[in-house]
Amino acid sequence: MISKKEKENSVTRKVPLKGTAVRNLDDPNLNQDRPELTENLNPQHRSTGLKGKLQPNTGDIRSIWPKIVEYTGLSEYESKVYLSLLSLGNAGARKLSLHCDVPRTKVYGTLKKLIEYGLVVEIPGSPKQFAPSHPNEAFDTVLSLTKKKALDFDSVVQTLVKTHEKNKEETGPQKKLIWYLDESDDIKGKCNEIIRQSHEELIILTNEDGLGILFNSAHRLLDEIQEEGVEIKLYSPLDPKHNSLARELSYIYQVKQVEVETPLLFINSDHRRFLLARIASQGSENPFESAIFSDDKTLLQLVSLLLIDGKNKALLNLLPA
Repeated sequence: MISKKEKENSVTRKVPLKGTAVRNLDDPNLNQDRPELTENLNPQHRSTGLKGKLQPNTGDIRSIWPKIVEYTGLSEYESKVYLSLLSLGNAGARKLSLHCDVPRTKVYGTLKKLIEYGLVVEIPGSPKQFAPSHPNEAFDTVLSLTKKKALDFDSVVQTLVKTHEKNKEETGPQKKLIWYLDESDDIKGKCNEIIRQSHEELIILTNEDGLGILFNSAHRLLDEIQEEGVEIKLYSPLDPKHNSLARELSYIYQVKQVEVETPLLFINSDHRRFLLARIASQGSENPFESAIFSDDKTLLQLVSLLLIDGKNKALLNLLPA
């Protein structure tokens, strides 16, 4: 016969389940002998407290110990012990050892150092209990020093930038930025965009074909910016005395006759940006073959020297058609 006491101790004895490891994650009595359960949980898991409020998975905060080491200079053991205390609230050395994956023989020495650093406080009593200091108070000095170092390094970088800019202006070739458009791009739209950006002066230089293309697509835009006070100057081979289009335009804008043999359109907006386009041959699907544009003033000055001299005479007859 099996005694009543032996039945109670039998391996087949049924024990009431208190819940799964996930649901009882924060129960130290249930999981203190199975620390691996909390270490291997998906960070997305959350345990539910008695009041139904979501509690953070303690495995989440412990997983950031490498960053604590990197930013504060604490050792791996010190970081793990401090983060475990934050998760538990307060604990003894044995409980800490089970939860932070630090050997129990190392926990006391680690706690002593953390107390010296001001990161941990010893709670009087027996057995000894330990509590973490508030993170703001614990790391305020480190955070202030880090911010100060970042600001100081920023000032160093700005000094380097100023030196680089100064030397770049004084010596060596400089890099300039210019954009290229081909016939598949909306060159006509880009022309209108640059015209629309004008606020003071707009200079347009083109041949007879370019003048026709321009005023078929942008005559209203030109009228609008002129009403806003923009001074418009047109340079083309058309003579206002003999050409009706040039004559009508001369009533509205400043029109000057110059020699233009190259099939191109040049737009100078406020001496700040420009577009130089090659006009396609008559009968082409697209009015322009290609174009370049830039807002670099140095490039604009160089291109302007090639196109118009001081006496308003175009130099384009020197360029290949």
